[in-house]
Amino acid sequence: MTKRINGKTAVFIVLGIASIFALLPLWIMLSDSFKTGSEIAVNSWGIPRQPTFANYTNLIRYNSGIMVRTFVNSLFVSTAYTLLTLFIASLAAFAFSKYRFRGRNILFVLLIATMMIPAELTMPAIYLMFAKVRMLNTYAIQIFPGIANAFCLFMLKQYIESLPDSLLEAARIDGAGHLYVFRKVVLPLAGPALGALAVLTFLSKWNDYLWPQTMLTNPKYMPIMVILPTLNDRDSIWAIPWELLMAGCTIVVIPLIIVFFIFQKHFMSSIVIGAVKE
Repeated sequence: MTKRINGKTAVFIVLGIASIFALLPLWIMLSDSFKTGSEIAVNSWGIPRQPTFANYTNLIRYNSGIMVRTFVNSLFVSTAYTLLTLFIASLAAFAFSKYRFRGRNILFVLLIATMMIPAELTMPAIYLMFAKVRMLNTYAIQIFPGIANAFCLFMLKQYIESLPDSLLEAARIDGAGHLYVFRKVVLPLAGPALGALAVLTFLSKWNDYLWPQTMLTNPKYMPIMVILPTLNDRDSIWAIPWELLMAGCTIVVIPLIIVFFIFQKHFMSSIVIGAVKE
């Protein structure tokens, strides 16, 4: 019994130390967002001596409100991309897992094989293709490429395959059509997988930098992740205004936390994906 208690104590100590190291950068970011540039130079780790919200107000007014617009751009693009990706992936996963058609396995393998191709290799060709149809510097170029996500398809297919066929057959016996079965039976049961993928998909799109940096030149359509590193303030004592950058990073983190808490129940329950047995 004593050895078991000592073992648990050691685990708690290790986890506590790991948690401190994990939360330390977040604490520095949050505390520095309420400091002036001069205070950050002498007190970058500690509690703000004279907390100020000036960094946030200056960030909102920065460059005629460009930060506010790009923040809204990121919300719109990430939300639309996530919804479309999950919708297409769930439809495809339903077809691949519950229907039998010629070439199903070969087509699925080809789709999964695309995950092994680095996105950087296809970017020049995609850039030229969308440049010819004049879709650069639009919201569409940020949303539609990539919504056929092979990773989401794979994860949802694995989950939907574990759903009992008897549920779908019972709905069809009652006269339900294919789309009704998908909407009323499959989607509610696939909630844990959809919730987990919603968090991961939103997170990946929100943090995306290379794609919009390559496809966009007009700040009007850029996400905040592209504009945030370009912050410059002549009144700052630094070449980079770290006080404004920390305030911007704090604002950027907020939507990610909100999305996680919204889908937290589904995200945590996704650990038991595949546990449903017929």
